Amino acid sequence: MSKIDRLTPDQQARFSDFVREWTAVGLSTEPADRPRAEAAIKWMYREAELAEPRIVWCGSPLSNALTRDSVWDSVWDSVRASVRASVWASVGDSVWDSVWASVGDSVWASVGDSVWASVRASVWASVGDSVGASVWASVGDSVGDSVHGQHEAPWLAFYAFFREACGLTKQTDPLQGLFELSRSAGWLLPHRNICWVSERHNVLNRDDRGRLHCADGPALQYPDGWGIWAWHGVRVPEAVIKREFDAAAVTSERNAEIRRAMVEIMGAEAYVKGAGLTIAHQDQWGILRREPGGEFGIVELENHSLEPDGSRKRYHLMVPPDCQTALEAVAWTFDLPPEQYAQMRASS
Repeated sequence: MSKIDRLTPDQQARFSDFVREWTAVGLSTEPADRPRAEAAIKWMYREAELAEPRIVWCGSPLSNALTRDSVWDSVWDSVRASVRASVWASVGDSVWDSVWASVGDSVWASVGDSVWASVRASVWASVGDSVGASVWASVGDSVGDSVHGQHEAPWLAFYAFFREACGLTKQTDPLQGLFELSRSAGWLLPHRNICWVSERHNVLNRDDRGRLHCADGPALQYPDGWGIWAWHGVRVPEAVIKREFDAAAVTSERNAEIRRAMVEIMGAEAYVKGAGLTIAHQDQWGILRREPGGEFGIVELENHSLEPDGSRKRYHLMVPPDCQTALEAVAWTFDLPPEQYAQMRASS
């Protein structure tokens, strides 16, 4: 077979089909298809010339991670490396780059960057919290040695395109088990005589930018109850979403992203009052205060439009830390330079 140096218009037209299909795989909250997943796992072990394992189902990736002695290299890493080399040899560089940019990268934007990365980081943190420092060195690597099931969708979509749209069947045959596994289950951790496999997440909430987010519950959760609480892509403690904190807790939080999320949830006005923030600058346009960590400012301003009763509402808005004056801060909220905002107000 000659090397594929250019995709046909019909092949290019199929990019969106693969993005749609594999994004759905990566984000699916359907229960695992256990018979299908177990058949895929057995196939993978046979391909790796390993004895068929006992398969144990878990309620979440966290349960998988608290295990040891993975045979990940045999079942997984060598397969991906061999397929990559085989497909690379069959297509030109420009085709490889084009398919990744149009298929793999697009699925990654929806699945990998928000969901997979958050689950991986949360499992990693939870394993450390669960087992303690004394045994972390023994089990920590199991997080990295997991096969991520449905969350392998970005790169599997890439190879699925070459397999189905370009006819590279032989080159991608070693991935058949992983294709099936990703369509039927969550994370997997293969051992020599036993294979741990988790259910898919059964709750998934995201904001309009595709980031994990839920204002009143877990953004992502597994059947055993383990999950991730998040505010517009920022992983936060459960107590933050449940609003079980006060201004002092915001001030003492060391993580700037979590602190910002806490202020957004509490409301800037309530935080200003509760924390007793000092005034950094005040002028005719408003009052600028800074949070103790210096990560952002809060400007208090008056709406220049009258309410029906003749009063004017006051607002507290978060602004970047480099705003030096209240005028700069207020102008930033209107996406205007300070001088232009002042002129606009003077003429109104």
